[in-house]
Amino acid sequence: MSQEFQISYWWKKRNKPGSFMEIVDASKLSICLDYFLSIYQGQFTVSVQGHEACFDLDPDLSTIFETIPNVLTKLTKDTNHALEIDFFEQGTDVGMLMERQDNVIQIRFETAPGSGMRFKFLPDTYIPVQANQFLEQWLQFIRAVLKALLELQPELLSDESYQQYCTQLELVESQI
Repeated sequence: MSQEFQISYWWKKRNKPGSFMEIVDASKLSICLDYFLSIYQGQFTVSVQGHEACFDLDPDLSTIFETIPNVLTKLTKDTNHALEIDFFEQGTDVGMLMERQDNVIQIRFETAPGSGMRFKFLPDTYIPVQANQFLEQWLQFIRAVLKALLELQPELLSDESYQQYCTQLELVESQI
């Protein structure tokens, strides 16, 4: 049985690591993600009832990573308006809008003139998916990323920014 909402992903070590510049006022979690993205390349694909949007880990994941727990938390309950995950990098420029009513999350993609050709086929109408499946897939993906970050920097486990991020994810999981 195929899933109506799924996130698949992969990453592998780069042949030549990219540049990494530690931002002074960034959280340790954010710095670790940037470090991870300098070493690994990869993609993640959001599949919504047969429609696939393929994103690059760098830069697309880095632009949404910090907002994911907040958006998922809001989607554990019915929403009064659309929430957005905004993939705003050049060549991507795609918004994923989501509204929840009962056990269904309606997903719609917004593209712009700057959106890459690979996103032009995405429907601009709402597509219903099961809320639990949506939340579980995002949690599975983000936890895999967090596991990879911990493998790179085990001391992240005791960092406040990492712990807060995980606490938000646990809250989402408790609401499924």
